[in-house]
Amino acid sequence: MPVATSWSRIVEWLAANDPATVTRINPPATAVDLRYLQAALNRPLPVDLVEYLEIADGTEHRYIRGALIPPFYNLLPVMEMLSSRKMMRGIQRGIRGSGPWPSDGEPAGQPPTDWLDCFLPIATAYDGGLLYLDLRDGDQFGCVWQWHEWSVESAPFWSGVGEMLDEIASAFVDGRPAPTRYHSPDLPQVTDGYLRWGDIPA
Repeated sequence: MPVATSWSRIVEWLAANDPATVTRINPPATAVDLRYLQAALNRPLPVDLVEYLEIADGTEHRYIRGALIPPFYNLLPVMEMLSSRKMMRGIQRGIRGSGPWPSDGEPAGQPPTDWLDCFLPIATAYDGGLLYLDLRDGDQFGCVWQWHEWSVESAPFWSGVGEMLDEIASAFVDGRPAPTRYHSPDLPQVTDGYLRWGDIPA
């Protein structure tokens, strides 16, 4: 499904079920933002990431009650993607030195052992977890991983931003649990204005 279609379905569902979250969606990223992002990464941007950012530059994530992205994430704007990346690079260097690291030479989609310079955070959780894009070379360039201190993932959650938004739209509109690759996919629930992803009804 095209990114624009998925995003439209997401926003329409939110407008009907959780209108407060709609007000926390940012306007599109500017061309300057996108050029700055690509220059900072020094590598191409995934097409589906650009398509999404040209529609919305993330969210005011600190003010969203709940999580737009399963299981508990909210989307970052471009400048916070870069500040989160800078923070993670600093932590990595403080623990493991300046690199290179073993996972640097592996293709995108291979489980990493370290935080790499070519990882780009795109969403954050209340407890410090991140969703990030794997921008290493390879057939899975742009896939979406979870990074959390208590969780070691063996595979990406989604093949890219496009698939991520498609699955979320399908969860909202069609009632299909997401993420389908997660060990425990969930469905969205809005309770007292709080959007969360919960267990699938029996």
